[in-house]
Amino acid sequence: MIQALALLSLVLLALAAAIELWWGSAAREQQRKSLAHVEQSLVGMPQAASPMPAAGPARVHDMLPTDGVCLRAGLPAGVRVPLLVVVTGVVLSLLGWWRIGSAWALPLLLGLYAAIVWLWLRARIEKQQKQILRQLPDFLDGMVRLSSIGNSLPMAFQVTAATVQMPLRAILDRTMQLVRTGNDLDRALQIASRPYRLQSLELLHVVLGTGMRMGGRADQILQRMSDFMRDLDHAQQELRAITSEIRMSAWVLGLLPVIVATFMTLVNPAFFTPMFHQALGHKILLIALALELLGGFLLYRLAKSL
Repeated sequence: MIQALALLSLVLLALAAAIELWWGSAAREQQRKSLAHVEQSLVGMPQAASPMPAAGPARVHDMLPTDGVCLRAGLPAGVRVPLLVVVTGVVLSLLGWWRIGSAWALPLLLGLYAAIVWLWLRARIEKQQKQILRQLPDFLDGMVRLSSIGNSLPMAFQVTAATVQMPLRAILDRTMQLVRTGNDLDRALQIASRPYRLQSLELLHVVLGTGMRMGGRADQILQRMSDFMRDLDHAQQELRAITSEIRMSAWVLGLLPVIVATFMTLVNPAFFTPMFHQALGHKILLIALALELLGGFLLYRLAKSL
């Protein structure tokens, strides 16, 4: 009864903190939109005294530490998603602790939940990066066509960006917003693409900066980049198809012991009671955890080397 009341109290405290942070994030988001509207109005004034080159970097420094991960995973930036993930993990871990009846279960369940969240974010990040890399060649082809008929690189970038779909459209729209605040196109693209950590976008902003400042046939470089990205994507797809069976076997071997042990512990806690309440069980549990981590690391290195 005491454990149930303590668990209920912790859950209520977590929910109260979540509600407080939720409303606080909504107020901060409204304030951020108001500031953005004021900045846009100032930029749009015909007799503005000077451009605002520091607006882009300032907004970047105002980002939360988790915003980069959320943007790479295709999730909305802000405090809501990290808060929801943390509160869900705490609640589930406390429920598992109450079900098993041992304090040893709490760090194990938290670690298991953190691993699941990491795998989920990793899958979303890889999926979005593949989508962006597949959209880039078509975007570069559009820029090449417009540049070859006499348009400047910034104009070709702006016109072609309006025809691109998500998720690449979000990066390009952010780039154009920074350009309107006074940043150069290459600098704006560098700032907008920094959270995504894609080498192709970093190379693109270098090519744009070189073409805008030094001249030359930037359209030919963009065309070669487009062809190289298509060839690279085709080679990566063939490699994934060849090694898919080995990588799936590694995932199954790594996750099967954890899933089976967690399921048996939650369904029948009495079966694992000696593991959580006796000294010998604690040693066996730590040895099993160390072997699982070592095996998972070796399987990860094996799948990564393919």
